[in-house]
Amino acid sequence: MNTPNRIDEYFEHIQGQLGTVLQRQHDKLHRAADTWATAIAADRMLYAFGSGHSRLIAGELYWRAGGLASVMVLDDPTEGAVERLEGYAKAITDPYDFGEGDVLIVISNSGINAVPIEVALEGKARGVTVQALTALEHSQQSVSRHSSGKRLFEVADQVLDTCGPYGDAAIAITGREWRAGATSTVVSVALLDAIVAQTAELLVARGVEPPVLVSANVPEGDTHNERLVRHYWRRLARFPRRTV
Repeated sequence: MNTPNRIDEYFEHIQGQLGTVLQRQHDKLHRAADTWATAIAADRMLYAFGSGHSRLIAGELYWRAGGLASVMVLDDPTEGAVERLEGYAKAITDPYDFGEGDVLIVISNSGINAVPIEVALEGKARGVTVQALTALEHSQQSVSRHSSGKRLFEVADQVLDTCGPYGDAAIAITGREWRAGATSTVVSVALLDAIVAQTAELLVARGVEPPVLVSANVPEGDTHNERLVRHYWRRLARFPRRTV
């Protein structure tokens, strides 16, 4: 019995999905980068939030080689265990001093759970630019679990679509109705890192030094990154919003 080659199939699917994202989301990717560059040039911050598995995607933006130092991740201590619990998002957002001029990236593949929707709503209430990273095909076929009836893409100012399949997994398994091989993490991370690179280039074009982190595992890394630490460290910590 020959086992189907799902490894090749998965790589082919991801390559195709990435190509679809670039084709369909090209202008939106550039708009997102322009939004980030405008915020950073004004010495504002980017904040990222993902509930459940999406927290790993948000973490890609935070303090890593080749990334931007001006990013803070909103932490959910439950790691998504209560992402359907309406009213819980306030406990996540309150420790962070984000406001007008900042950018909030909310990541949710389905875009239907209460917590990411409420985080986005809080961002809107504070006057930040809210960007949603979601799978529109899945979200548009799904019912919101928030009392507003809205899904994440209906709340955000800007929407980035991973062009992922309904249910996230892409690869059919012999004799099974369900699929394997999730796509959202790989595609979302590639999408965000592409925006990071374009943001850095836009800042250079505007005469602003891009706050790009260098690997701590190269000789110049520590010295380079220490300058960024000195500038951003107060905003890379959880302080009460109204602390004087």
